Formats: sequence, C-alpha cells, structure tokens
Amino acid sequence: MTTPTVTIKLTENDARYVLEALQMLEAKWLHINHNSTNEDEQADFGMDALDLHGTRESIEREAVKAFGPSVTNFSREPFAPAQTGD
Repeated sequence: MTTPTVTIKLTENDARYVLEALQMLEAKWLHINHNSTNEDEQADFGMDALDLHGTRESIEREAVKAFGPSVTNFSREPFAPAQTGD
C-alpha cells in the first residue's frame, strides 16, 4: 500500500517561513528529549525530532533547488552598509 502524499506550492518567502518553523520545532523537541526526566517523553520527542529532521531536510533540498541556498538564511539582521576605504 502506498502512503498518501500531498504536494504544495510555496513562494520563496513561504518556503523560508516553513523551513524556519520546522527548524525551531526540531530544536524545541530535541531540547525536551535531552532535558526531560520522563523516559517515555524523551523517547517520544527523540523519535519525533528524527522524523521531523528528515521532513525538514527533504523540504530544504527542494527549496534550495528552486530558490538557491539563501532560502535557508533566517537572519533578521539588516544588511550592513558597504565599507569604504577612507
């Protein structure tokens, strides 16, 4: 039996938002996995984080193919002005 799938179309900004959200959720789940004193919780969040990591990597590969590596730049830092050589 084939697992059902869904295909979605994302703009570059949408892809960036999705990737950033997945990265943040993965970090949160790994934090719970590493810091929980409950063994069941550790196991559940550890396995879910691994699954989520694979999902994020798959989406990231496709996004980088479509938009280039800058789609994985989640920085909120403003661009620094060019330095002049006075």
